[in-house]
Amino acid sequence: MPAELTQHAPVRLLIAESSENAAQEFDSLLRDAGIATRMQLTDLSTASDAMSKADLMLCDAGLPQLEQLLPQLSTKAPHVPIILVNDADADMTASQGMRLGAADVVSKSDPDQLVLVFKRELEHVCQSQRMSELHRALMEAEQRCQLLLQSAQAAIAYVHEGMHIYANTGYLELFGFEDADDLMGLPLMDLVDSASVAVMKSELKQFRQQGEPRSFEFQGHSTSGEAIRATMTLAAAEYEGEHCTQVTVRPPQASAQESVDASEGGKEDAGQSNGEANQNPLPNGEGSKSGVSAFLDSARGMLESVQPHRVILVAQIDDFAKLQENCGLRDAERVSGLLQAKLQDMLDDRPCARLSPHQFAFSLTDTDRAAVSAKAEQMRKAVEALLLEASEKTVRATISIGGAELDSDSESSADEVLEQSLNTAFATALRNEQDGGNSVEILSKEVAREEPDSEAGQILALINDAIDNNRFVLLFQPIISLRGDSDEHYEVFLRMLDRDGEEMVPSQFLRTAIDHGVAGKIDRWVILQSIKMLSTHRAKGNNTRLTINLTANSISDPDFLQWLGVAIKAARLPSDAVIFQITEEDASGLVRQAKAFVEGLRGMHCRVSLSRYGISDKPQELLSHLAVDFVKVDGSRIESMLEESDGKNTVADMIRSLQAAGKLTIIPMVESATLLSALWQAGANYIQGHYLQEPSTEMNYDFTTDD
Repeated sequence: MPAELTQHAPVRLLIAESSENAAQEFDSLLRDAGIATRMQLTDLSTASDAMSKADLMLCDAGLPQLEQLLPQLSTKAPHVPIILVNDADADMTASQGMRLGAADVVSKSDPDQLVLVFKRELEHVCQSQRMSELHRALMEAEQRCQLLLQSAQAAIAYVHEGMHIYANTGYLELFGFEDADDLMGLPLMDLVDSASVAVMKSELKQFRQQGEPRSFEFQGHSTSGEAIRATMTLAAAEYEGEHCTQVTVRPPQASAQESVDASEGGKEDAGQSNGEANQNPLPNGEGSKSGVSAFLDSARGMLESVQPHRVILVAQIDDFAKLQENCGLRDAERVSGLLQAKLQDMLDDRPCARLSPHQFAFSLTDTDRAAVSAKAEQMRKAVEALLLEASEKTVRATISIGGAELDSDSESSADEVLEQSLNTAFATALRNEQDGGNSVEILSKEVAREEPDSEAGQILALINDAIDNNRFVLLFQPIISLRGDSDEHYEVFLRMLDRDGEEMVPSQFLRTAIDHGVAGKIDRWVILQSIKMLSTHRAKGNNTRLTINLTANSISDPDFLQWLGVAIKAARLPSDAVIFQITEEDASGLVRQAKAFVEGLRGMHCRVSLSRYGISDKPQELLSHLAVDFVKVDGSRIESMLEESDGKNTVADMIRSLQAAGKLTIIPMVESATLLSALWQAGANYIQGHYLQEPSTEMNYDFTTDD
């Protein structure tokens, strides 16, 4: 018995046995072998709930309904080995037991075999637990490395086969990229001036040959055309399991020293300003900026920020009238000044302007919405934790923070954009206080364009919250072959959780997202999550492929295909493992873009599907422009197949026409055995519907079942 097993906690042993005396014999046998156990006797039909809390299970091979119940238990708790025990009346073989889901089959008449098999499976359980702990530790270490990369002062990127696959904030800022997606897939050479191309090629060649880190000076340029002179270091690295090159860019030594000096000077100025604010936090103190005009003047600088998310916020002291009533006007004003000083202290050198005796305006910038929201939440919590003295009383005040992202796509002037964002932030803060206060709400630019209380405004707010906080849910529905293809195939469906945790179907939010240009973000979220789950599922030995639906926003996005190529490569999936599906309606409205889009996907060796086929009068004309592999017939055609006398013939003719054009057909909404039979006779290639299985959060359909 391995040494590590002697230190194992008592084994939670589940025994399915008709005789309690026989179960006690098994328990005594294991204890005599030095294995501490905590035994629980169960009936096979009710063992399902107990399996989740067990380490191993012993089961009498002669129990009734074993062949029906054992596969269910094995599926529900695959981490719990089940050992079948043959008594004198049972003669189950090891291969028979393993087909049912057992780890092994032993004989009751050979107790030594039982103990040895039990120890082996217990070792497997221990190894599995250790693997889980190592995986968790690895994930935590990778998260810490990611945080270190993001906060590193040096500009760092990872390059695979000459293309960027990751860059930290410093790298993005250096080269003037507002969004990491804009850099993904961009060749490293595109950032280098022509004068340094030869040097770069030579250094890259020597690095590949020798494998040793190399440093050299180069000249480059940012997206704004600004010249960059710096030192680049190439080193071998691995990112998300992919061997790649780490690129570190540092400024020349003189420039670096100037930056340090400037930074120290800035800190001294900020410290002096904060000190003045703390010493004189009243509304007209020298350390504070007052009024709307003063704030808007100081906020113009954020328009030049390289950070992609720039937000104006208004903080409002909750129930300030009651504070004035309890403490008096002078002390209430003093409390207000102290809160402003606290906010200013957390903003470093950004101004915190007083709009009124209890309202303050400030701005924040960061790499994404979640980071800005986190900063605002930290400020809210810091104010909530303050204990202030007023009128010989201890006062605890709270604030409501409302924010609005700057609309860089607006056609208005810079001053108008700032003022519009300030007005929206002010209205949001007021609404937050009316809803109970002590909260943070930041509206995206898409939401800010709408009335916040309008239906579109509310849906856009939910979408942005879902993107930031992973409040989307993926469901998988099997697509079954009627022509002998046994590969696993699922279509991915999307649901969004509202603030009450209720699921919303795409028809409730996706059209609003498309109309406001945010559906592309949803598509990218779905793709990343889907291929991550697919990679895990295929790693278990499943030959699975997914069909992922895309919106018109992705079809018309010129950067989408380049991003997709990097995403699939990073997931290390074969290109044909994912099928991308667009609707006939979207393709009809964007024929030229859809044709180029489909050709681009096929150039990446991805297969393409056209869904909702047949809703237009002449769908075959559109199909002549699109080299798709699959065609999914619209559900209305299937309804007509059941309701109209010649519906079956119409669908059968459509299937034959599509197959003659070399397309594989998918028929949805199969709700009965009668319809399934009719589709088989009509020659359909694939079917899906609730008759087979409703969409589920797991990819768990048994494709080997012969229905």
